[in-house]
Amino acid sequence: MIKLNKIGKKLLLMVSVIMLIVFGVSFLLNNYFSANYYLFKMKNNVNAVYEELKDLTIPQLIETQEKIENDNNVTIVIIQNSGSTDEINENIEFALFKDKIVLNKFWITENSLEKIKEGKTVRLLFNQGKLKSSLLTVLYEKDQHLVLVGTVVAHNTDALKIVNQLYLYSLLLGIIISILLVALFSKKIITPLEKLKNVAKDITNLNFKEVEITSGDEIEELSHSINEMSNSLKNVHSQLEKKNQSLNTLISSISHEVKTPLSLIQAYTIGIKDGFDDGSYTDIILEQVNYTSEMVDYLIKLSKIHELEVKKEPFELKHLIQKIITQYNISLRNNNVHVVQNLDSIQHSFIYEDSNQIEIVMNNLISNAIKYGEEQYFEINLTNEDKNKIKFSIRNKTTSLQQEHLPFIWDAFYVAEESRNKEISGTGLGLSIVASILAKNDLQYEVVLVDSYIRFTIWFDLVESK
Repeated sequence: MIKLNKIGKKLLLMVSVIMLIVFGVSFLLNNYFSANYYLFKMKNNVNAVYEELKDLTIPQLIETQEKIENDNNVTIVIIQNSGSTDEINENIEFALFKDKIVLNKFWITENSLEKIKEGKTVRLLFNQGKLKSSLLTVLYEKDQHLVLVGTVVAHNTDALKIVNQLYLYSLLLGIIISILLVALFSKKIITPLEKLKNVAKDITNLNFKEVEITSGDEIEELSHSINEMSNSLKNVHSQLEKKNQSLNTLISSISHEVKTPLSLIQAYTIGIKDGFDDGSYTDIILEQVNYTSEMVDYLIKLSKIHELEVKKEPFELKHLIQKIITQYNISLRNNNVHVVQNLDSIQHSFIYEDSNQIEIVMNNLISNAIKYGEEQYFEINLTNEDKNKIKFSIRNKTTSLQQEHLPFIWDAFYVAEESRNKEISGTGLGLSIVASILAKNDLQYEVVLVDSYIRFTIWFDLVESK
């Protein structure tokens, strides 16, 4: 038993109603109008022959009589239009008998003959009763001759009854076959739709599945679209979950980072109030206030980065780096650190980027190298990988980082130093700002750690110098 769903039932009902209407109308036409239509066509045939003959003379008519009879399946009788009505009827009947047309009833009335003599055409239909036929005739006068053009019209009522009965059985059989075929084909159409419906439900429940349909029609195209939509939603959902996770981590980290200095400030403030200050409490409170202020400043910068508009312009990267290094001269002297600059190995370093945002990136990387480098120098290199690319890298020594730290180094508040000594680890927001800016500007970057030396690398597209 073929099980149909709502669409299948609607399709089956629609096709069945259409078939019933079409076959019903056809059946009624056959049953009630076929006999009249048959007689109408026979009358047209006889009238057409009459139109062909009426202008012919009797000799011409006699000459073409046999051909016209054979071509049109009619009988033509030509007799003298003289004598009594009985004689005329007998002569016509005898002529028809010679043409093997046996009549049960035939009689031309005096009234009809009078009309013919007046030049009128008389059309008569003689029902032969039990012979189940009729003689359809057209009578007219030509050159004092009476011309009859006639044909036998069979009574097909009984035949039509049998045909209509067979037609009715065919109709019922056709409806049954159609129901089965519609049910079968509707199942082939509905099955893929059921699959699409189930996949849509799964997608609604955030279960991003795909469906495979090979129907070779619009339903298959729809399945491809749904699969693309499922993959897109899956990626967006995955990114959203990552963002939510990052947001939760950020909120947790902010809470932790703020709570610690606030607790210290509270503790040392109570100590001052209770008279336990040994002269260092105020310095510690100021240190924690400065740290908290620095962290808030970094958070404000991080939040603003996503709102910043990228305004690209051509500028020389080498000059920007040299300007930033000059700004750090005092810090370099205070930390007894110098910069090994390998900037002159390239002919030009013009790039088309947002100079303000790239300056923030360079500031963060150089200040980190000064603050966290464990040698008296760090390296900055500019090299041409090919004629269209320039590679910037900054390298310094660090023993506080391990390979397992690298995947998280760009995360906000991530610090590798477990004691979280602020002098050593900082807020953990600088590199997060760097990563956000580079991602916003669609720049390729990486960090590697080799033999306790960390190297940050950024690739830029070169442009023609002005």
